[in-house]
Amino acid sequence: MTKMMKRGIAMFTLLFAISIGIIYYTIDLEALQTLSTFNWESILLALLALALGMYFDGLRLQRLVKIGGYELSIKAVLRVIFSNYFMAMLTPGASGGAVAQVLVLKTYGVPLGKGTPIVLIRTVFSILFLVLMLPIIFLYDPMEVPYISRDMLLIFSILVVLATLIGTYALQTKYMRQFVYTMANRFKANKTKDWLAKLETLNQGFGLLYRKPWQSFVVFIESGLSLICLYCIAPALMFAFTTDVPIVQVLDRMIVLNLILYFAPTPGGAGVAEGLFVMLFAPYVPIGTVGIVAVAWRVVAEYVPFFIGMYGTLTLYGRQFVARETSS
Repeated sequence: MTKMMKRGIAMFTLLFAISIGIIYYTIDLEALQTLSTFNWESILLALLALALGMYFDGLRLQRLVKIGGYELSIKAVLRVIFSNYFMAMLTPGASGGAVAQVLVLKTYGVPLGKGTPIVLIRTVFSILFLVLMLPIIFLYDPMEVPYISRDMLLIFSILVVLATLIGTYALQTKYMRQFVYTMANRFKANKTKDWLAKLETLNQGFGLLYRKPWQSFVVFIESGLSLICLYCIAPALMFAFTTDVPIVQVLDRMIVLNLILYFAPTPGGAGVAEGLFVMLFAPYVPIGTVGIVAVAWRVVAEYVPFFIGMYGTLTLYGRQFVARETSS
C-alpha cells in the first residue's frame, strides 16, 4: 500500500469518526422527529451557494492571471480551484493546496515565478477580507466569547485591521528585509535564503496588484463575494430544519469561524471546524440538529469539492504526482 493510499484511508477514517461523534453527541429524539419534516430544497440552495462561490472564485483567479499577463480557460480555472481542495485535505496544515495550484497553473502556461505570487495573493485577499469584516461584526453583533468582553473584541478587531494594513505596507520596505534576515539567522541560520525568497514572492504578488489598482480592487470584491456565497451554504442547510434563520448573524459567525480555520493545525480543519460550528450555531437550529447541519455543511463545502478536485488532479497528472506531493 502506497503512502498516498495510507494517508487517504487515515483521513477518511478521521473524518468519518468526527462526523459520527458530532452527530452522536448532539442528536436526540426531538431531532429524529424533525427529520420527518426535512426540507430537501435546502440541499439545492446549498449547492447553488457552492456553485456561486466557485464562480466568483474563478473570476478572481482569471483576473489575477490576466493582471500577470496570461490567460486561463474555464477548464483550467476549475482545475486550479478544485486541486486546492483536494491536496489541502491530504497534507498537514493544508500546505499541499498552494503547491497544487501553482503546479496546475504551470501546466497551463503560467510559470512558477508568476503562479506562486498569484496563488499567494488569492489567500492573502481572502484573509484580508475576513479581517476587515471583524470590526463591523463585533460592532453590532451580540456575539460573546468566554472571558472577553464585546468592547475588548471590538478594540482587538480594529487593532488587527490596523496591523494588517501597516504590515502590508511594511513588507515593501528594506526594514522588513532586514528584520526577516535577522530573525532567520537567529532561529534557522540555514533557512535565511528561503525566508527572504518567500518575502520576495509575496512582494512580487503585491507588485502585480500595484500595477493595476482598479483591477486589484475588483479582485478583492470578487474574493468577498466568493466567500460570502460559500458561507451561505450554512444558512441554506439550516433551512432544512427551520424557516427562521437569521442569515446576517449566521454569516457573521461563519466569517469568524473560517478566519480561525486558516490557522487550524489539522488537514482541512477537520475536527476544529465541526466543533466550532456546533458551538456557534446551536442556538439557530432546533435542539439536536446542529450536529447534522455541521456534518452536512462540511460535506457540501469541503468534501464535494475534494472529490471533484481528486478527479481533476488524477486525470491531469495521474497517481504519481499525488503520491510525490503527499510524501513530501
